[in-house]
Amino acid sequence: MDRADTDPWRRRSRVRSARLSNGLARSLAVILILPFALGGANNAVLTAATAIVHLGWAALALALVPSDARLVRRMAPVVLPLILLLGWTALPFRPDLTPRLITPPAAPDLLGVAWCHAFSLVALLIGCAVAARLPGFRRTTATWLCLCAAALITATLALRAFGTTEMVQRLVVDHRHHRFAGLIGNANAAGIFYGMLSLLLHGVARMRWRDWQTRPRGDLPTGAILAAFGVIVTLVLVALSQSRTALAATLVAHIACGIGYRSQRRSGHALVRWSILALLLIATGVALWASAGAVLSRYGALGANGSGRIAISRHAIALASQAPLTGYGLGGFDTVNQRQLTPDTVLLVGDFGAAHNAPLQLAIEAGWPGLALVALALATLLWRIARAPSTPANRSDTIGRTMLLAVAVAATGSLVDIALNVPAIAALSAALLGITWGRTLRESATYPARHHATHPNPWPTAAMRNAKATPAGVSPSNRSIAPR
Repeated sequence: MDRADTDPWRRRSRVRSARLSNGLARSLAVILILPFALGGANNAVLTAATAIVHLGWAALALALVPSDARLVRRMAPVVLPLILLLGWTALPFRPDLTPRLITPPAAPDLLGVAWCHAFSLVALLIGCAVAARLPGFRRTTATWLCLCAAALITATLALRAFGTTEMVQRLVVDHRHHRFAGLIGNANAAGIFYGMLSLLLHGVARMRWRDWQTRPRGDLPTGAILAAFGVIVTLVLVALSQSRTALAATLVAHIACGIGYRSQRRSGHALVRWSILALLLIATGVALWASAGAVLSRYGALGANGSGRIAISRHAIALASQAPLTGYGLGGFDTVNQRQLTPDTVLLVGDFGAAHNAPLQLAIEAGWPGLALVALALATLLWRIARAPSTPANRSDTIGRTMLLAVAVAATGSLVDIALNVPAIAALSAALLGITWGRTLRESATYPARHHATHPNPWPTAAMRNAKATPAGVSPSNRSIAPR
């Protein structure tokens, strides 16, 4: 019997660890869903409020989850570039220090809020990575995120169906095409958000499906069926948002998640298993066929829109080249864009509050060194995740795969639109990336070997037993101590 099962102190410690994991996971789910309920936190006041909430949660996680010096050393290659980034983006607060190098901030009133938001994202990434080392943290987090998202989606659809005209106007951006925008206020960002949720529901459905396959009871996989139904609903919402990028990236991510999946055999339930899979595939196909007509028609204008995006990117590169070191300060893109408008660009980007390209906007607001620091931190983090030990648990880790794919969908949307400019989507991406990174920190942990006192072997070795001669003065009973 394991000593932990008989030692009361260790048993209580294990119970406390499990309760802490579940409590932190539930609080993380509620805090991450809260910005979406507040309209996507797409204004200064709500951005500052949610940043303070995320900073408080990260401080709580770092204070409660045990850590050691080895964990700090393993996290340092990712954390150090992010800390340098925060210091670099804080230089515009004091442009008088080196006026030749530091460009005065374009929007001093927004610099503090934007910097606090960036600080909260870094803290959320680190806090989720540390908290993900707790057993069961990712599983509980994914489940509660999906439950909170299901409640939010239900409330949104109820408002759209039964609400007044003023309420419904928040759910429709373009009255001509009636594009669905959820509670975020932007149809393209809403499509990315629902695409991320559909991938999380996909991971939960597969997780519940595996649990059902390993149980000997003859019940139905209710949790897996409900989560799969949630996948269908969120895919329909992605199609209703008419976001071409969101629909394409989400479908590709679901296909990538399904590649290589091998269902575990369970005797006596083959008919139930294949019947459920067939019904889900038919329901998904019918739902997409009924709802994706509008977004499919928008792919016809992809060429003209693509040339416009290229022109916007060239304009952003020109703005970033004017302040290459420290940029114009976080939150200053809109002000700089309005100052630099010309008769050739006023119709193209005159009403843009974001660059519709997250890397270029970061270069404009934080300079090219700031973009390089973010790229270095992300490359190191993804390299650590890719170098995780190849174990059966990792190969069947659907939750971790869907979390990474959800972040990939958000990153794809941020290259051509404003996905990561919405603070709630940025916070969700940072949390999912930190949770996935945290598992590699837990699995790659090295613990010092226990030192046990070594005692000589009391039994004769094979060489002793096969010895043909015995030295003089040594009896066969004490042959093992004879001089060699």
